[in-house]
Amino acid sequence: MSLSEQDSDVNQSVAEQTINADNPGSASDLTEITVLRTFFAIKIAPTPDLRRIHSRLGELGDRFQPVGLDNLHVTLKFLGDTLESQVPEICTVAKRIVDGLGATHVRLMGLGAFPNLRRPSVVWVGLDQAEHLCRLAADLDRALAPLGYALESRAFQPHLTLLRIKTRPPEQLFSLLSDEKESEFGLVPIDEVEYLQSELGARYTKLATFTLRKTVEGVEESKE
Repeated sequence: MSLSEQDSDVNQSVAEQTINADNPGSASDLTEITVLRTFFAIKIAPTPDLRRIHSRLGELGDRFQPVGLDNLHVTLKFLGDTLESQVPEICTVAKRIVDGLGATHVRLMGLGAFPNLRRPSVVWVGLDQAEHLCRLAADLDRALAPLGYALESRAFQPHLTLLRIKTRPPEQLFSLLSDEKESEFGLVPIDEVEYLQSELGARYTKLATFTLRKTVEGVEESKE
């Protein structure tokens, strides 16, 4: 997931003062502009092994609550502040990209941490066989740049965030990271891209869903 996505994400509403065209020297009514915090993501359905490691992380204590199983996702592109009026155009761009790609699977592999295992601030599960996701993230990044969204400064690192840490973790976490660093957590389908609005309290509202082409015996089906 993009590390710029934080729990403090919140909708913002700002007022823009407009000037009456007939009387340039006077202020007219205020026009409200709605700003959302948005991002593109792939929702991940929890496998039995993913539930197991999620449960182990939940045993670390009240200060260390893992991401809810219903909210597990891989962030492809974090847009941040987004004008609500721009959402339709963003969706048009995303649909054009997703329409050209087929559904696939990725393997959940290895427990790790950012920035490193000695000073973990984010605990994640890695994604293997994720070339498809890397291409999708890169395509979204390039296509959205003309709309004013900055290109990512670092290469996309496919991972599934399980836990964010804001204080020194117990030794139990370091043991878990060591024991599970090469563990497999199952194979999951990648068949939809979601465009989400991030709200206060790690709540997400779905703005749009884009379906990847299904395949039959290795042959991609046409959407037409």
